Amino acid sequence: MTSIRDRGAATVMAASVTVLLVIAALLVTQVAGLVRLRHRVAAAADLAALASSRASIDGRDGCAAGRDVAHRNGAELLTCRMDYDVATVTGRATSLTWWGHRWAFEQDARAAPDFYLP
Repeated sequence: MTSIRDRGAATVMAASVTVLLVIAALLVTQVAGLVRLRHRVAAAADLAALASSRASIDGRDGCAAGRDVAHRNGAELLTCRMDYDVATVTGRATSLTWWGHRWAFEQDARAAPDFYLP
């Protein structure tokens, strides 16, 4: 037999567990979004470096091509350096505001033509 003090204890416990599960789900979702952002900026930097190197080989402005490719892939190009046809770039992507904070990831990438000899 339960006493009057025990009545509603299961409801309070269930509500507490539910709140904790919702908070855990929100945290997992946020972390997954940050991992996705990190992968996106890495891919954008790699593609921008490749596009810069290719554009330089074709006689065009390599950094302009890299900026365009990075922008189309959801990142911005912070730095771009062309040494002959070798492109060295840094890409950056910033998250949306979560709980009053924005996260930013930067990634360096380098690309050279296949005929380049170090």
